[in-house]
Amino acid sequence: MPATMRAATTAAAFALMSSCAALPAVRVTVTELGFDDAVETKTMTQTEDGQAPDDVDWLEDGPVGHGWEVLDGTSSAVHSDADTGEDYETEKLDNGVHRVYGEGYSTKVNFGGYSSTALCSKYTRDAPFNGHTECPLTQDWYTLWPPGKEQFGKHTPCFLDEIRAHQSGNTLNSPPGTTTRLNKCPGHDDDVWRGGYDWRYGGIRPQDNPDMALYPEVKQLLEEKNAKDGKKAVIESNSGGTINAYAFLMTQTEQWRKDNILAFIARDPVFGGTISSIHSVLAGWSKAAMDKCSGRKAAIFIPSVLWMWPRAGEDQWSWNKTEVVVWTKSKNYTAYDLPEMLDDMGLPEVRKLLELEQKDFLDTFAPPMVDTYAFYGFGVKTQGGFVLDHRDFDPSTDGPHVCPDGKDKAITRPWDDGDGVGTYRSTARAGAWEDAHTKAGVVLKNYGYKGMGHTCNNQCKKDLQCVNDKLAGKPHGDC
Repeated sequence: MPATMRAATTAAAFALMSSCAALPAVRVTVTELGFDDAVETKTMTQTEDGQAPDDVDWLEDGPVGHGWEVLDGTSSAVHSDADTGEDYETEKLDNGVHRVYGEGYSTKVNFGGYSSTALCSKYTRDAPFNGHTECPLTQDWYTLWPPGKEQFGKHTPCFLDEIRAHQSGNTLNSPPGTTTRLNKCPGHDDDVWRGGYDWRYGGIRPQDNPDMALYPEVKQLLEEKNAKDGKKAVIESNSGGTINAYAFLMTQTEQWRKDNILAFIARDPVFGGTISSIHSVLAGWSKAAMDKCSGRKAAIFIPSVLWMWPRAGEDQWSWNKTEVVVWTKSKNYTAYDLPEMLDDMGLPEVRKLLELEQKDFLDTFAPPMVDTYAFYGFGVKTQGGFVLDHRDFDPSTDGPHVCPDGKDKAITRPWDDGDGVGTYRSTARAGAWEDAHTKAGVVLKNYGYKGMGHTCNNQCKKDLQCVNDKLAGKPHGDC
């Protein structure tokens, strides 16, 4: 389907949902089309706003353990049967602006997938933090992430203190006396960027540690490299790194971006976040030696988890007032209601963090105004919401110190199926920049591949190589 037709179909689906008349919440049995095109009968909750239950389908294999499990590159990527084929049906948005890049670029800076960067920490304190006397007052360099089994059991509070963000008003910080560096241990004592990023944070980052603040380090490296080579740099990103790369770009002035950035490449983007990131707060997150319950206690205070929650709005890229994201036994929650949901769960401090994270670059999603090439998949079953029809939220079952039962079910909305990680409105969201880039004479190529999971392969890989050759000033095809 051409991109314009796909966008019109998606917009029509939003319009249909918005026009639904208000109805009381009832329990209904519906007949719906299953994944194998076999008719199945399921029980579904009709929403208070009257959203028809036939715009959702059940994700029969259940939700993944955490919305980012697929994003970090250590788990199997999401594939559909079409991934084994040579070519995909494509939708290609090309704004008609073309550029010859001459002698190429100075350097490439890559923002990789979520949680792909190891974290190394050390700390020295005068007194136990948060009253945790089981934690030593002095800890030399150790690997904070990925976590080892020695960090749990009696030491779980120590791990949680260090991995989470600590909010004070509109600022985020580590515990007092903590130094965190990226990549392998032992860490370094200078402020030279050596790659990677602190994936725990979104656009709002701590300023008390250069490797967590990150963006000034990357900016300095690019300026020095560009001045030495007399060329501009390329920002490359994939998966969860696409939004961190975008946040880096938008932290700089538009003039700085024009002077220093040749192009922005986004592979498997999640520009609108992932519904699945909600699941780590609903049911937990297991990773490496981290058990699901400990992971949940960490995830509720990891800013990037909440940064990725769906943003409320009435445009085609947002989640509108009629669209339920979480169903419970007697109450439904849209994106507008997620702060209230956290209150109902007994997580008021998490609500504060959500509200801090939601009002940032991904909310306004201003165009970067540098040549942009994005490559995304669509048409793969993707989590669109969660159903807990056996109970309601309560602090006794969902508070910060308990482990929820994990009996939620995942649904998918066929018209919004993306790449298995991000929904269509998330993976294709770069299309929102078309008008601004066209008027300014800035390139925008937003290429979609039907049936491609959360990995750029086959035709996508060929198109990506073409763009890379073009940016490097090498012979290339039509891209």
